[in-house]
Amino acid sequence: MEEIKPISIVDVIQHRNQHFTQTMVVTDRQPVFVYVKVRGGAWLEAHDSGFFSFFKYERPGKAFQAFTGREFDIPMTDGSAIEAIGQWWDGTPHDYDGLLLRCGAKTAPLLNECNVFQSAKIDTNIIDAWLAKNKPSNNYHKYDTRSADFGEHTIVSVWEQDQ
Repeated sequence: MEEIKPISIVDVIQHRNQHFTQTMVVTDRQPVFVYVKVRGGAWLEAHDSGFFSFFKYERPGKAFQAFTGREFDIPMTDGSAIEAIGQWWDGTPHDYDGLLLRCGAKTAPLLNECNVFQSAKIDTNIIDAWLAKNKPSNNYHKYDTRSADFGEHTIVSVWEQDQ
């Protein structure tokens, strides 16, 4: 298997609205997740350069299915795939509490195609190290060429002007 280079953070956007601040991470490539069964097979765990992904097994019911019953394959480290048919739910094991930041993440080219960050879980130490050396942007639309705020590192939001 070809070795994949580690993910680098290009930018961090701390988008603040009137209720809370969201952290978004712009990366040089998307994480590639290949899973292994852990905790007696009740969990699937994958990581790539400090980004993590987990699935928790729960028996589905007729009206109770993960991802609304959407079917997809989950790639495993042994080369096999698990067929997800509503039984594998997104989650985070409790022993990772406080160690991972739930944020948005995407590459700049993908943000230009569709300016929506994907949910991600990242080691908080990676974010802290980046922030110790760099100033985050506050512009959610910084990488969207269709936006009037494209390329602007710092913007003043409408609600901040009213404060």
